[in-house]
Order: sequence, then structure tokens, then C-alpha cells
Amino acid sequence: MQKYIEFLDRYKYVIIIMTTLIVALLSLSLKNLAYEGSYKIWFDKNSQIIKKYENFRDTFSGDDSFIVAFRDDNGIFNKKAVDTIIDLTHKFKQLKGVRKVESLSNYQYISSEDDDILVEDFLYTDANLSAKKALALKDRLILNQLISKDAKTTMIAVNLNSSIGADEEVNIAVFKELQKIVNAEAKRTGYRFYITGIPAITASLVTISQHDAMILMPLAVVMVVLFLFLIFRSVVGVLVPSLVVVFTFLIVLSLQMLLGYKLNNFTVNIPSFVTAIAIADAMHLYLAWIYYKLHHQNTKEALLSAMRSNFIPMALTSFTTAVGFASLGLSVIEPISTLGIAITTGALTAFMLSITLAPAIILTLKADYKVEPVHIINLVQTQGYGAFIVKHDRKIITAFIVLIIIGSIGLLKLKVDSNSIKYFSKDTVVRSGADFIEKNLTGSMRYEIILDSKKREGVKEPKFLESVVTFEKKFRAAFDNVRFTTSLKDIVQRMQKVINPDAKTVIPDDKNLVAQYLLLYSMSLPQGMELNDKIDTQERYLRLSINTNIVDTSKDLQMIAWIKNYFQTQTPYSADVQGQTAIFAYMQSSVTDTLILSISMTLLVVAFTMLLIFRSFKMLWLFLLPNIAPIVLVGGVMGYMDISVDIGIAISAAVILGIAVDDTIHFFSKYFESIKTRTFEQSIDYIMSHSANAMILTTLILSVTFAIFGVSSFVPNVNFAIVTVSALNIALLFDLVLLPALLSFFYHKNESKEKK
Repeated sequence: MQKYIEFLDRYKYVIIIMTTLIVALLSLSLKNLAYEGSYKIWFDKNSQIIKKYENFRDTFSGDDSFIVAFRDDNGIFNKKAVDTIIDLTHKFKQLKGVRKVESLSNYQYISSEDDDILVEDFLYTDANLSAKKALALKDRLILNQLISKDAKTTMIAVNLNSSIGADEEVNIAVFKELQKIVNAEAKRTGYRFYITGIPAITASLVTISQHDAMILMPLAVVMVVLFLFLIFRSVVGVLVPSLVVVFTFLIVLSLQMLLGYKLNNFTVNIPSFVTAIAIADAMHLYLAWIYYKLHHQNTKEALLSAMRSNFIPMALTSFTTAVGFASLGLSVIEPISTLGIAITTGALTAFMLSITLAPAIILTLKADYKVEPVHIINLVQTQGYGAFIVKHDRKIITAFIVLIIIGSIGLLKLKVDSNSIKYFSKDTVVRSGADFIEKNLTGSMRYEIILDSKKREGVKEPKFLESVVTFEKKFRAAFDNVRFTTSLKDIVQRMQKVINPDAKTVIPDDKNLVAQYLLLYSMSLPQGMELNDKIDTQERYLRLSINTNIVDTSKDLQMIAWIKNYFQTQTPYSADVQGQTAIFAYMQSSVTDTLILSISMTLLVVAFTMLLIFRSFKMLWLFLLPNIAPIVLVGGVMGYMDISVDIGIAISAAVILGIAVDDTIHFFSKYFESIKTRTFEQSIDYIMSHSANAMILTTLILSVTFAIFGVSSFVPNVNFAIVTVSALNIALLFDLVLLPALLSFFYHKNESKEKK
């Protein structure tokens, strides 16, 4: 280590200049910084879920629909509201990328006059509104979809072309235009308009990630610099850790751009993650340097002592942190895997900068450079804590055991949820729109059931259509969250009622008659209102759309499984459930797999690393307990509070283990170093004097940095912040209180008895 310090001293300016130049050159790639929010980013490119969904889009024109809704307390069937509907429908049709618009104004109402069948726009004028209201409230294709039961709320569906509906740039452009139009209409009419829908979710994912990037990136740096100044009150104290942090996340972001990645709702938080990770090594090294400077060593001697006592712990903590995040790289959810790879790179980069750039900057200081004890908290002269632990170890252990047991019971109540609309805070446009529609009109979650009649033109078979009627009745009886269903079957039923009102059956008995109904209906439709989004070209597959309330994903998956099982066991047909709402539900298993895999991989590698370095199998449980127990406690509290595990919380377990284990490593490295020459009580005091400052202060900075996620409108980021900050502070408490108590009770006292 002496030779290494001499090398750094000799080339300190070269190291500083070359590192700065390399970072500057890499940073040029940041001009290509871009964002993405398509549903595709959440799945592997070869995912069967995505392939099936893309096939659905190609066949049925997709499910990319914005929903615009508003309420008139005087009722929708008045001149002002009707004129608003007609006006908005017309304006929405003019938007680039819009395939068709569906509203009360252009709903194709089927009726008869004399011997003629009429298929015409329902509300093309504001005449005869009382009669129109009566008709609407009896029409099942309008009621609870285009008009509420109290006739005070309505919605307009803006359907995008399937070829561009998956393009987030188009979604954002249309979203902005819709907002512009309804904002102008709101000023004119006084109505409050709500917007939601699948494209609104995609657009919001991008816009929120951009907003978070504009806030979280600079805020993370500002908060770190502020805390460093409050702690050290010196330029060097701020400069050394800050440069390590800033250079690390610039390198990581640059590499992401050079590899062709775009930022998304998770990777946009790379700077905050990197800040939290990079600060740890830099802080431990710098605080150790201050410790030795205060013990009357010159600048170089203090740096040598700091490097000797911290190099191995820093290397181990960087390795375990990298492993914690690398385990996320195995996830099939691409934003999570991308984040894992990026932060793994960041952990290793931060370590390299902490042992090169940071000491090089310190070596530019004069030999007699004066330092001051750290502010906020100073435990350098701790005495008596070890004796306190030995005296009260049994009580401490008992208290923590009770906490762990209570937390473990709460885990039984924990559940997983990957509902896409719940990813947004309730004050966002897309979430508030969904909540409004669910409260006042219909279900805001849309599922597409694709029914296979098993043969060409099978959708026209009366037997097949009757099975759809029967299914809908049983389906609604089984799931009370279902608000609306619609398919080609409803058109056939309406034609039968209008043309043959005395028929005993709601579906014609003759396939040819069904074909005639559909031909007559389609010939009466205006351009853009064809049936190609309801059946495929060979007329084998039928699309049945359902609207449901927002529920936990587990209930959605139960519903999906029920649908598939029903058609498999009770009909000669089959069913598949598609739509972006469904594919996010299918993602739940990936969330669970990510949680289990990340925890398992991190635990195995950390355990193996601890055994390899400290070579004490009987103490392995002590290495792991302070890092596993906080996850158990936080998970238990989540269970009691009915907080579901989403993708943000799924990644937090690996992050908590990867980072929290740092303190445990620093604790044990100092313990094994000290116990050789000191008593147990003195060793605990030495650990508190030498490492507790760094452990507490880094946890404080980590907490503040991760807490920045709490300002996001992306709920998984907020949940991640809550869980991670809580667990890291609990882990610190376990390391500084429970861990010494366990060592005292199980090892120190036993060894003392054996000596006697």
C-alpha cells in the first residue's frame, strides 16, 4: 500500500487531469439523451406475451384509445353539453394519427322506420333531446359506456391507428393536442375534462420520466453537496466525495447512451442511485483520513492509514453492492435489468474513483493541512458503549426478536400488484381521469377477450354467438368488478330485435340470417366505422371488450384464468385475454420472480463473500441477520398497512441487501482488527469511534438521496423510496445495536466462561 500511495503522489495531477478529460469526452454522448415509455420496454424482446399482443394489434387494430370524459350536473342531454360533444368529436377526428372517434354524437344507432332499417348517428343535432335521453338509458351499448346511469357523465373515445399507437412520440403529441383542445373547451364551457386510456399511460410514463430527470438529477447533487458542507464545513470535504459522485453518474449515463439505451421511469433515477452508492466509499475513506489526521498524522500518512484500514472493506462493499444490482440484471423486466446493469457499472466505477481520484485530490493538500472534527455527529471519542452493550445484551436481543416476529407475521398479508394505472399518483392526469370514469361512468380498466370459434366464418354461427351470451351472464355473476361488455354479438342482437321483434330468441337461429344482418349493418356504416376491429378478416375470431374497476392484479389474473378455463371446459371454443391492461397483469409473475431472484442471488453471493474473507462459518448468521431482518420488518409493516409489492418494491430488496451489507462489512472488518489487541468492550468502542460516524452519515445521505424518489409521480419510485429509506435506517440500527449485543451474548460471554 505504501508503494501505491507513492505512485498516486507522484502522478496525482496526471490522474486528476486525465480522469476529468475522459469523463468530459464520455459526457459528449449525453447530447443524445432520450426517453421511452412504450409497453414494450417492460418485456423481453422475445416475450411470448408481447408476440401475442402484437398479433392482436395487427388483427383487431389494437386498443390504443384515449378516453375524454366530463360531467354536467344538469344532465348531458342539454344543448350546451350536446354541442360540446359534437364539437369535440369533430375536432378530435382532425388530429393526426387518430383512426376513429366514438361518442354519443356518432354512435351508430339501429332503428326501423316503416319497412326500412336505419343505422345513423345518435346525436347529430341538439333536437329531441328528451327522446334521445330515454333511448340512451335503455340501450345497453350506450348505458354505462357512453352515458352514465344518471345521464350526467359522458365520454369520448379517441382511437389511434394501430400502426402508430405503440409510438410514444405520437401518443405524447396526441395527448398534448387533446389537452390543448379540452383546456380551451373548459374555458368556454366551464366543464372539467378528464383524460385517461392506454396511450395516456404510455405518454405519461415518458413525460413523468422527463420531469423526474429534470428534478431528480440536479436535486440529488444539490442535496449531497449541501449535506457534505454541513458535515465537513470545508471545500475539500465537499469536493472529494462530490467529484466521485458526479464523475460516476456521468460515466454511467454516458455508457448507457453509447450502448443505445434510452431513459425510462426506472433508469431516469440512475443519478440518484449512483449518488447513493458512490458517496459511501468516498465518505468512508475521507472520514478515516480525518480520523487519522486528528491523531496527529500528516496528510500522506493519514491517507496511507485510511487506505490500509478501508481498502478491503471498500472493495468488499463495492463488490456486494454490484452483486445486489447485478441480480436485477437477470430480470425479464427490461427497465429493471437495464437499471441493474447500469448501477453495477456505477458501483465498480465509484470504487475505482474512490481509490484513485479521491486520494489524488487529498494528496494535493499540504502535509500539515488542518482538519476539524465532523459536524452534526461526532463519535470519534466514544467510550462506555461497549460496556453498555455487554450489560444489556439480553434485553436488546429480546426486544429485537419481538420486532422480527411481529414483522414476520405481517409478511403473510403481503401481496403483489402490477396494475399499470396504480403506477401513477392520484393527482396525475391519467390516474385522476381513470378514477373519475370509474366513479361516474364505467370501469377504467379495459381487457380484450379474443374468442376462437375454431373455423372460418365461425363467428356467424348461432351456437357460437349463444355461447357468448351465456358466458357474459356467468361472467358478470362471477365478478362484480365488471362494469361493461361489448362485442359483435350485441349488434346481431340489436338487428334481431329491430328486424324481427317477435322472435323468441335474441340470436337468430340461422347463420345466413346473421350474415345478412351484419352485411346490412356494415353497408349502413359511415367511413371509418367498419367492423374490422371486432372480427378478423376470416371471421374466425371475435373480440369481446370488457371494462372493469381497478382491482389488485391478483384478482385480474384470477379473472383471466376463469375466462380461459370457462371456454376450455364448458364450450368447444377457446379464449385468450389481450390488451395492454392484460399484459401488465401478466407481468406480475415477473415482478415476483425478480423479487425472489434478486434476494436469493444477493444473499448467496454476500454469504459466500463473508465466508471467504472472514472464514467463520459459525458466525455467518450474524453477517446476514442485520441485513435480512430489516427487509422482514419493512415487508411486515407493508403487509399490515395493505401496501402491495410493485416493481419498485421488488427491486428494493436487492438494493437494500447490496447497500446495507456495506455497514456490516465495515463493522466486522474493524471488529476482527480490534479484537486481536483489545477487550470486547474496547473493540465495540473502537468500532463506534472509527466507523460509526461514516456508517451513520452515509446512511443519512443515502436516506436523503433515495427520499428524492418520493417526489415522483411514478408510484413505484415513491414506494421504493419509502421501503428503501426505512430498511436502510433499520439496518443501521441492527448493525450498531443488535449486532454488538449478539456478539456479546453468544460469543464474548461464552468465550469468557470457557476461559474461566
